[in-house]
Amino acid sequence: MKFEVCHHENNKWIESLAFFADEVKYFQTLLEEVKSKNTEEELVKEVGNLHERFRHINEVSENLLIGIKTQEKSFVDYAQNRRFLFDEQMELIHERQRSAFEMLEKDFNFTKHHLYQFLSKVL
Repeated sequence: MKFEVCHHENNKWIESLAFFADEVKYFQTLLEEVKSKNTEEELVKEVGNLHERFRHINEVSENLLIGIKTQEKSFVDYAQNRRFLFDEQMELIHERQRSAFEMLEKDFNFTKHHLYQFLSKVL
């Protein structure tokens, strides 16, 4: 795998992570609205569960973003002919990031779907 391919994927992931962050903020606001208008114990518990899932998504996103930015700095060093070797270890790191991103994306979409199901029952 060439570093250009990794760079392209990193840029796509950075955009997706920014989108996830914006969506999570919006979803958290929706959940707060629902919670403020309802005091039913089961409903409040479900709001708390969804809040926690979105908090976890944010945490994983932030950690993944740090790794991606670190790798991108390595690519800048490479482009500026500094000491950098795109080797098997760097490729392995990128493969792990790809797996982490794919898992995060699935978790995000599943949680988003769960939120919409919940909101359709509540609203």
